[in-house]
Amino acid sequence: MGENKHIKELDAFAKKYVKEIDKEGPSLGFTSNLMQKIVEENHQFSKIDANKPLISKSIWILLALAVVAVLFIPFKNNEESMFKFPDLNFSFLEKIQFSGFLETFTVSNTVLYAVLFFGIMLFAQVLFLKKYFNKNFE
Repeated sequence: MGENKHIKELDAFAKKYVKEIDKEGPSLGFTSNLMQKIVEENHQFSKIDANKPLISKSIWILLALAVVAVLFIPFKNNEESMFKFPDLNFSFLEKIQFSGFLETFTVSNTVLYAVLFFGIMLFAQVLFLKKYFNKNFE
């Protein structure tokens, strides 16, 4: 019970001094100062070229040349090759019978039309979204 009395005294003391504290408000030019700082920040960010690609054209060309080199240089008809592939024997495939596998497989015209329509709509959306985002980011 003594603790409750002590807590009540502290509560009354805190309420008394909180009421005596003057309420602070923002300065008179707070809004204009804040808006000025926002304009300055936007001006600094507008100096950055937003349309500059992350990977430049010269880097793309170098990457394409590297891919072409990796794909075609090792397969030249030289006597010595960079890679030695083991001889694979696929004679076991002759024993597997696939007759009649694709003869019973049919696709209805509805499925063909749906796949064609899906492809066309996907292509149209890609073109539309590309144009939309290019227009919005300019």
